[in-house]
Amino acid sequence: MLRNVIILNNMYMKILVPVDFTDITEKGFKYALSLPFANEIILFHAVDDITKSKEAQQQLSNITNKYSVPAHLTVQQKVKQGNLFEILGDFSKEVSADLIVMATHGIKGLQHFLGSHAMKLITHSKTPFIVVQQKDFSPLKKMLVPVDFTKEVKQELPAVIQFAKLFKASVLLLKQNNHDPYIQKRSDLNTVYFEDNLNNAEIKYLLIEQTFSLDDKYEVIAKQAAAHNADIIVTAIEPDLNVADYVIGVEEQKIVANDLQLPVLCVNIKHFTIAGDQFSVSVQQ
Repeated sequence: MLRNVIILNNMYMKILVPVDFTDITEKGFKYALSLPFANEIILFHAVDDITKSKEAQQQLSNITNKYSVPAHLTVQQKVKQGNLFEILGDFSKEVSADLIVMATHGIKGLQHFLGSHAMKLITHSKTPFIVVQQKDFSPLKKMLVPVDFTKEVKQELPAVIQFAKLFKASVLLLKQNNHDPYIQKRSDLNTVYFEDNLNNAEIKYLLIEQTFSLDDKYEVIAKQAAAHNADIIVTAIEPDLNVADYVIGVEEQKIVANDLQLPVLCVNIKHFTIAGDQFSVSVQQ
């Protein structure tokens, strides 16, 4: 069972939504407004020149006024000087945000949203992200959670349990099978770990078994998400991974910018250690 893990009992969240005043980033605000556990939303814009703050503040107000805000929910507008990808993580901590919601135009958007650093925004913040695209979203009822052979995947479990409870959603547990007996054993153990904890948390789940490697992980995830009508995909993001690694198309970027345009919950995890067992986890704060 989960040990030394804090899962929020509070069923309400403060959500931070960065916007750059394009139509697509307003999609992030609309998604945040739809979340059943949202009780406060902070619309946030970073300016390169402090003299632009007043204009930016007015634009944030204009966005807020375009949408119907539920009575129980408050919306704040915040403007701060600086480069967004450099200040978002600290600003998220400053306002005690529980979740960041960001919209993007797929892979192309990941390279152009608010500069070329959208993936860096995710990797430089310890706050969980939900990334949405242009497609209209459905009420979240099914979360697709890939479980591979790596030890790190276990770090996703607290967020999976927390958000499954918040959304009142079931989990589609996508287990990695592999012809390598060592990888298979690791995947078996991880899957049992997930199943035991989901059962303990009284979260319904469906086990799906597919053969895949890290090289074709995205294709399998996309196919199973479509086949089982998933409403969101959960993926792990390694903090401080070089942005260039994402630009060349690693699996995480493909998942975040998936062709189905499903929302993606991004959970930051700790790195592998360099020495010793390649499956061990380094202790990083």
